[in-house]
Amino acid sequence: MKRFYTLLGILLITGYYAVSQPFVNINSVLPALGRSASAFADLDNDGDLDIVLAGQNGAYETTGKIFLNEDGSFTEAVNAGFSGLYNSSLALADYDLDGAIDIAITGRNASGSATYLFKNNGDATFQTIESGFFTPGSDGDLAWGDYNNDAYPDMVISGGWDTRLYQNNGDGTFSEISAGLTIMNSPSVAWGDCDNDGDLDLLMVGDAGSVADVFIYINNHGTFTRLEGELEGAVGGAARWGDYDNDGNLDILITGKDPSLVPVSTVYRNNGNSTFSFGNAGLIGTALGPADWIDYDNDGDLDIMLAGENAGCGNASTLIYNNDGAGSFNHFDAGLPFIERASSAWGDFDNDGDYDLLLSGLSGNPATYLFRNDLQTSPFQQNTLPGVPGDLYTYVYGDYAVISWGRVEDQQSPQLAISYNVMAGTSSGAIDIITPQADASTGIRYIAGPGNSGNNDFMVFRAMAPGDYYFRIQAIDQAYAGSAFSEEGTFTIVSTSAQSLSPDNPVVFVRDQVLQIGDLPQGNTRITISDLTGRRLYSTETTQNAFSLPLGSFPESLMIVQVINGKHSFTAKVMK
Repeated sequence: MKRFYTLLGILLITGYYAVSQPFVNINSVLPALGRSASAFADLDNDGDLDIVLAGQNGAYETTGKIFLNEDGSFTEAVNAGFSGLYNSSLALADYDLDGAIDIAITGRNASGSATYLFKNNGDATFQTIESGFFTPGSDGDLAWGDYNNDAYPDMVISGGWDTRLYQNNGDGTFSEISAGLTIMNSPSVAWGDCDNDGDLDLLMVGDAGSVADVFIYINNHGTFTRLEGELEGAVGGAARWGDYDNDGNLDILITGKDPSLVPVSTVYRNNGNSTFSFGNAGLIGTALGPADWIDYDNDGDLDIMLAGENAGCGNASTLIYNNDGAGSFNHFDAGLPFIERASSAWGDFDNDGDYDLLLSGLSGNPATYLFRNDLQTSPFQQNTLPGVPGDLYTYVYGDYAVISWGRVEDQQSPQLAISYNVMAGTSSGAIDIITPQADASTGIRYIAGPGNSGNNDFMVFRAMAPGDYYFRIQAIDQAYAGSAFSEEGTFTIVSTSAQSLSPDNPVVFVRDQVLQIGDLPQGNTRITISDLTGRRLYSTETTQNAFSLPLGSFPESLMIVQVINGKHSFTAKVMK
């Protein structure tokens, strides 16, 4: 009996350390950098994640390096053509749709402020592109996002009391767009479709004049309107979208300093009706460091990592909070070192089915850690891939198209937590319309993140040229692992002589469950409402200049509203 209890005690102690100390630092070649920016991405398209790292070394020298992954070991890519900055921000995307991940970075070096765009030549070597992007200086932020649904990633940059939106022209150039976005200092910016209407909205957190501000801009056909609310902002931290309660709506994580310059960490729940409520997550306030949503334990819900300064002189930490699946977060003792003026990146660099952590910043002195996630040796489950999307549908009207698909099942992630990734082109298997940032044959992701359609099971295309189009869909789970791509779907845009109504006319929106259409043209106007499969839900004609329709009996989904007046037409999408 004594031997039994001794053995049981050993097993319990062993189990405790297996669970409480799951991250093993294996860094051997990565330089120690502070005031850093870092990212995982498959830069050479060989099926494993490489590393981008920039910052200041112990001698206050600015450096930027690319490290290529070779079977789980990293080797510096010499003569890669990448230049680093400090107090910087990285944003990665295939901006030119050539199948290779490109890099944008903004920050400072010995010569002053700088913003660089590096085009990937396809082999993890880079050339500098004259983008015309402005330079916000220290602690600025930037993010790629296709705000106008033309398939080309656009760029937002904020900081230095300025914010600018650049439209990707599709030919390697960018044009600045007057979007009416607030100016900010020390911001964090993030794209996400928080109202699930098929276009990207913008989250901005930082100093907009009141020290700690938060702005949510709702995107309606490329026009941004600020969402009014009672959210409390922060400065000098991070703002991230993530669906922590798996209801299909993007929630918000905000860190930084409040108006009294005290570190805060706050979660806001998306109520699904364009409002947000305080999440009462019980997180330790954290500033001057990264914050991440990540399913580190492969249980299908998003956990939280925070790193940076805490309240009190000289206090700093790196913390992980485990999502209990019921809306609460519990501190998980991961044994990670304190770090500030830092950056983080999560990615499965060793392809073992769980997400590893790259952490770089000031831990007294500059430091860089590469933590291998060994949770699969404990009671935690290894991630499995989600199902492959099917039930492909298309809806086409004029130069406007919507594709949709059936939601998939996954062993770990709830159905509404699955995001989706679209590849599309003008020939079978091509990606010249939408790049998936993944291997089309295997589904292996080039970046760690949600799919380009977010949690939506549809994607909208506008202003399409006449011709045939081909698309395939991939499912992405909460651990950012991708399924194989679906079978190929097609749709055709036919040239038409019908002219479009003025973009200022009519006005279509839903308020209090009532569809409102105003500024209708003179004469007889036909109004039809269809679902994404093309099934007609409603049709009528009117000669009035305004129209309203209660939507109480209509399904809760995206609907297509068509307004036809003579040879003129207008199409809009609405959500009940």
